[in-house]
Amino acid sequence: NSVPISEAEVETLLPQIYDICEKGEIPATFFEVTTALAFSFFQKRCADVVVLETGLGGRLDATNVISSPALCVITSIGLEHTRILGDTIALIAKEKAGIMKPGSPVLVGPDVPHKVMKECAIEKGTDGYYSSDDFFGEAKIDEKWTNISSENGIDFIDYDLQNAQ
Repeated sequence: NSVPISEAEVETLLPQIYDICEKGEIPATFFEVTTALAFSFFQKRCADVVVLETGLGGRLDATNVISSPALCVITSIGLEHTRILGDTIALIAKEKAGIMKPGSPVLVGPDVPHKVMKECAIEKGTDGYYSSDDFFGEAKIDEKWTNISSENGIDFIDYDLQNAQ
C-alpha cells in the first residue's frame, strides 16, 4: 500500500522477533532480524504482493524461506561476497540460483552466465527461464548510462547503474 512501517509498529513487532530468537537460541544477524520483522509486518498488513530483495543473495539468504514465489529475478552476477559465495562467476551464479524454486518462473538480466543459470533452472524444475531481452529487447547502452566506473584507477562494472537501465 506504499505506506512504510511506522516506528510504533517496529516497537511492537521487534520485541516479538527478539523473543523468538532468544527462546530458540537463534543467533540471528541484523539482516535476518530485519527480514523477520518485514515478514511479520507484511503478515500483519495482509500484503497481497511483496517484492523481496536479497541481501547476500541466493541459497544462503534470509529471504530464501519463500517456498513458492510468483517470480524469481536475478538481475546480474558479479564478483561479490566472494568469501561466502565463491571466487568465480560460475560459483557465485550457482549460489545466487539458490532462490530458484520448482514451479516458479525465473527472469534474469543480461549479465549473468546464462549456461550456468539455465542448468540450475532445469535442475530446480522452474516454470520457465526468461531473459530481460525476452521482454525488453536487447539492451542498448547509452553513453550517459555507461556501466563502467572507475575508482582509484581501477575499472569496475557499476551494477546499480546497469540494473537501473
